[in-house]
Amino acid sequence: MESFDEVGFSTIIERHWTYHTQCKHIRWQFQMLDSQTVKIEAAPAFQEVFGGQGDGKKVWVGYEFDLTELSQEPDLEITEIGYRTYCNDCTPVPFVGIRGSYRSKQFALMLYLEPIPDSEIKEIYDAINDEVRDIQ
Repeated sequence: MESFDEVGFSTIIERHWTYHTQCKHIRWQFQMLDSQTVKIEAAPAFQEVFGGQGDGKKVWVGYEFDLTELSQEPDLEITEIGYRTYCNDCTPVPFVGIRGSYRSKQFALMLYLEPIPDSEIKEIYDAINDEVRDIQ
């Protein structure tokens, strides 16, 4: 299988992902599920609060995602959509699952509705200046 265009696919997903407040990152993971299919995980990113009452807290921002608009992307074909709720034994984070193809390459996308537990902090929310910045 030719390589999967992770940057192009990420760009499409980011176009339909809208955070409710300031956040710059999505937590991504790409891996081959089998010889024909790429498994993609996308989740909200954790932030660390700098300053103010929440100084030092690990937080995350809710988001909206437009599946209807995603389904109209010209390079993307969706063949299946489903979801899973939280489950102690099998699904630690609820997600919407989407299967299809992107530029003729098969994918299985998991859009997590919450951050992956214990995932790394991706950015700083500066409560003093009300801005988000990358961890340096």
